[in-house]
Amino acid sequence: MKILVIRNGRVGDTVMATSAITALLNIYPEALITIIASPEGSRLLKGFHERVEAIWVWSRYGLGIQSKRDKKKIIKKIEDANFDKAFCLDTNPSIANLLDTSHAEKYFQTHLGPPTHCARHYLNLIEQASGQKVDDIPVNLPVPEQSSAQLDVELNKIGIEKDDTVIMMHPTFSGYSKLGLRKREARKRKLWPAQNYADLAKRLLQSDYTKNHRVKIIMALLPAEQFLGKKIVKLSDGKVQLIESVPSFERYKALIHRADLFVSPDTGPMHIAAAVNTRTVVMFSNKDPADCGPYMPSDRFNILRSECTDHPEKGIAAITVDAMMLACDGQLEKIESEKAGKVD
Repeated sequence: MKILVIRNGRVGDTVMATSAITALLNIYPEALITIIASPEGSRLLKGFHERVEAIWVWSRYGLGIQSKRDKKKIIKKIEDANFDKAFCLDTNPSIANLLDTSHAEKYFQTHLGPPTHCARHYLNLIEQASGQKVDDIPVNLPVPEQSSAQLDVELNKIGIEKDDTVIMMHPTFSGYSKLGLRKREARKRKLWPAQNYADLAKRLLQSDYTKNHRVKIIMALLPAEQFLGKKIVKLSDGKVQLIESVPSFERYKALIHRADLFVSPDTGPMHIAAAVNTRTVVMFSNKDPADCGPYMPSDRFNILRSECTDHPEKGIAAITVDAMMLACDGQLEKIESEKAGKVD
């Protein structure tokens, strides 16, 4: 059997589709799967599973003429492949139109219906298509052992040892810029003040947990984001270590997987943290986490919402350092139990 899955989106969109891809692999154990993804989605899913035989890249946000040419090529490839089943997880009609000339059994995510997590909606579609009950499957991404081993060597060179507890902060979001002239609404929803990150770092290093464990706090930011990272490092009196990120999802997945705790706003890296099962404390503002929060076991994450504060109109800045510290302390207690061998 040959199955096509279409999810042409950013990092978070792609990660939330991994539950459905895993369900298809489980339900159809002989099937070979092809995925149509964005360029970043393609890099993120590299090596996802041995029965994902191909990932076709469609960069639909490029120049108009080139994007149309690429779409025609994708449509021709779909026609030639003779898929048995095709699942379009995008709700955009222009993406669903890729299947117009395909003879496969077609299943479309035409609407998201009542409030339900996006990943669960995808699983419901698989359930409908297969006629089989599909239990919740957490989002998931493989982390190659080689990538983790290489990362351990890299971190050791900057003083981070295997037994250290690593807390990783991700203070930026997709499209963030120094000028702040674009995505003003996104900044309000996702840009927690640099001083807050610095204060949180200081308090984390003064917590009861650090009496028994060596704790290192890191950030891994792209070159264009480094200025914000340097600001947080300075405000924290050097308590946060800044690592330059490289354009490699393999290394980035390994880095988030290495972290014991991940702290961020609602971003694509938050979804990666869920997919590699890293405990997470995440901030939401003006967006429903029930729809797009971490899709992982509920005891492994905490969500703080600006809507639950006294001043929701401030956006993410309304979430206090005190509230974040309380959530982080709760996850650190669980991490301590894990390190002591008390939790599987």
